[in-house]
Amino acid sequence: MRLLAVLKNRSAGSQFANVLFLAFTIAAAGCGGEREAKPTDPQASISGTVTYNGENVTPDSSVVFFCKDKNATVAGEVDSFGKFALKPSVGSIGIPAGRYQVMVRAPEPPAPPVGSDAYKDIMSGKTKKPEPAKDIPIQFGAFDTSGLSVEVKVGENNFDFDLAKLAKE
Repeated sequence: MRLLAVLKNRSAGSQFANVLFLAFTIAAAGCGGEREAKPTDPQASISGTVTYNGENVTPDSSVVFFCKDKNATVAGEVDSFGKFALKPSVGSIGIPAGRYQVMVRAPEPPAPPVGSDAYKDIMSGKTKKPEPAKDIPIQFGAFDTSGLSVEVKVGENNFDFDLAKLAKE
């Protein structure tokens, strides 16, 4: 009862802070000990190739799959043969089956060393920053513009993307 009387005498902001503190305390009490994450869904593996007009795209380009329903993101890089094998963002959870949006991005070109003439030219506006590789159309660089969507099934999945054929005109 005394706690209730103290809370009644405090300002509304202070009461809110007390309630918030109590909520965090209760939540923290339920978080004792470490739990190992367990897969909640059947698991999949994802690999494939990314090409442009049948030619391998720039090595180290990123391939990212996102499943909104499962809140799962898997990503990897394209090798010099145009191949990729994706890894989950949380390894212990794995890759759940589901519908994934896909994006592909070219790697950023390396910046010139700080203090070099090329660096000074870019910083002064004499020259432009190097542009990324042109073999990956910009539309594929974001989930909402790529238009790429795939169904990932339990087990092994192989997806081959020829970006020239998939590009919007």
